[in-house]
Amino acid sequence: MLFFTPSARRGAGLCALLIALALCAPAAAKVEIVVDLSRQRMTVVKNRESQVTWKISSGREGYETPTGSFTVQRLDADHLSDEYDGAPMPYAIFFSRGLAIHGTYQRGLGRPASHGCVRLSIDHARELFSWVEQYGASIEISGSANSFAYAGRAEEEPGLRRAKRIRSRNRESREDYDDYLLNYDRIIRQR
Repeated sequence: MLFFTPSARRGAGLCALLIALALCAPAAAKVEIVVDLSRQRMTVVKNRESQVTWKISSGREGYETPTGSFTVQRLDADHLSDEYDGAPMPYAIFFSRGLAIHGTYQRGLGRPASHGCVRLSIDHARELFSWVEQYGASIEISGSANSFAYAGRAEEEPGLRRAKRIRSRNRESREDYDDYLLNYDRIIRQR
């Protein structure tokens, strides 16, 4: 028969209580932020339920946004940049070396344009900031903004590319273009 001292029994009881609480406690709510630099898109999943996808602008050439897994370092709803003449960075969610996900007043989201931060529209940044403030977040950044230009072209339909070529040649009519192709084929065959 085993005998336990009163303090050992209390310790065992406390340990059992902590295990029971951990098993019964609901999973912590969380926001998962996934940034795809190749597509210039951010997908946000809140509490493993609702999912949204937004256009972003990441770091342009020479100012690439780092890739990897990050945690939120700090939040600042009214941040002004120390490095870029007090440029506004509303709803900033800092994740690495002074880089943040933040709102922007500039237009043209959907292409690399920043000094390394991830820019969102003001409305989306405000909504994301609120979620992260309430639930916390994990941040996953992958892809390459350098491949963005090529990714956009690959998604075009072949017919669209052909239409652009036709317009770029400034052909006045479809018949002129067909004549051009026939003459081109004839010249190539003669070589």
